[in-house]
Amino acid sequence: MMNYTASHLSLLTSHFSLLTSLFYLCPMSNRQIIILVAFAMLLLGGSLVYYYRNQSPRFDWDDSWNKKAYQETNTEPYGTQVMHRLLDDYFPEHQLKDLVKNVATELPQDSSPVTPATYVFVGEAMYLDSSSTARLLDFVKSGNTALISSKTIPFDLMFHLYYKECNENGWDDYSLYLHTGVWLSLRQPALPVDSVQCYYSKQNVVQPYNWHYIENWFFCDSLPQQPLGYLDQRINFAEFPLGKGRFLLHTTPIAFSNFSLLRPELRTYAEGVLSYLPQGDIYWDALSRVPEAVGRRRNNRNAFSRTLDEEHPLSYILQQPALAWAWYLLAAMAGAWLFFRGKRRQQIIPVLPKNENSSYQFISTIANLHFRERNFQGLCQQNMRLFLAKVRERYGFVTPIDHSTGAIRTDSDFIQRLAVVSEVPEQQIQDIFRQYAATVQYQPTEDMMVQLYLAMEKFWNKAEGRT
Repeated sequence: MMNYTASHLSLLTSHFSLLTSLFYLCPMSNRQIIILVAFAMLLLGGSLVYYYRNQSPRFDWDDSWNKKAYQETNTEPYGTQVMHRLLDDYFPEHQLKDLVKNVATELPQDSSPVTPATYVFVGEAMYLDSSSTARLLDFVKSGNTALISSKTIPFDLMFHLYYKECNENGWDDYSLYLHTGVWLSLRQPALPVDSVQCYYSKQNVVQPYNWHYIENWFFCDSLPQQPLGYLDQRINFAEFPLGKGRFLLHTTPIAFSNFSLLRPELRTYAEGVLSYLPQGDIYWDALSRVPEAVGRRRNNRNAFSRTLDEEHPLSYILQQPALAWAWYLLAAMAGAWLFFRGKRRQQIIPVLPKNENSSYQFISTIANLHFRERNFQGLCQQNMRLFLAKVRERYGFVTPIDHSTGAIRTDSDFIQRLAVVSEVPEQQIQDIFRQYAATVQYQPTEDMMVQLYLAMEKFWNKAEGRT
């Protein structure tokens, strides 16, 4: 298309040069005609350029990170300019403030705010350093609200929001499933209709999309968190109280994009979500946006750890350029001094005794205790817990055990995925869970316990490539 337009322009240019030559060669009576023809050709050329330029797509429908989706300054379908303007006028007596430097320094630090404020984040994923995480947690604990709409949530936050687990179901991030369109609904306030449809589109053509949601087993009567909204009967909007405030976690940020909010029914849904915000100042965080892959990769590093990253003692120094260069220079000088001093005085390195692993003695003691009392069912349960713990550590698959019955919640999809990543046949994996189910349903014998152990050992030999 561009080559076609360029050829037209070159042809018009050559004709215009010819007309210019004729203008000086022709007598005065014919020059007016030449001027009119030249003007008509220029007008025609401008029309052609305008026409062919407008044949390209008028909007950018890409919601990937490279196109800077969910930016509040982005007027494309998957920007959030409409959402930003909606929040700007949502509470006329209060302000919408954009965070421009750092969450840790710009969020208010009043421990007892007179008017509650709200922190809002909309994006694929968020990254907060340790100081920003601590500031956001203190901000909510003091009585404020945080609305986070993203496809994944930092585990550093969930360590505090989901510290006590429902039936020992460890947090393993939002789940997802592929579908073309979904139906969104809220518990309160009631929408004009039961649910509204939300879909992902490119060039106004609906396409499959990964929709994220929170599993039901993270909610129980003994803990304060509760679902507030649904996505095809799956939880996509939930409240997690913390201190005097609360976190509102939303897993469908596309519902707040320009493309969605220009539809009246989805704007009504967005207003229903925003009705949970208290009247007060709103702090819009565009600094913490990162791609979904980055957020999940960071979560996977700490997926099996219940500890937070350590506070960096030099965080303030490294944030100031002058202090940072002074620190680097001091560290370099100290390193150089140690290097040259170490070459002159090299102490003898003592031989340290070999570390002993006392955990094997503990395991042996517990196993002998169970075996002596002929508690084969307890041994089977311990073996299955160790098996599932190793599957979780190695492959990232979480399968909790019901402590009241000892049963395991598994399905064909879990077995199929485990077979794919471990390269062990599905039949062999099904045999392990079938044997364990028999030990739960009936009183196991010594032979049943041994056969279950051998089946697990055969699985790991196959998965780790041992003969």
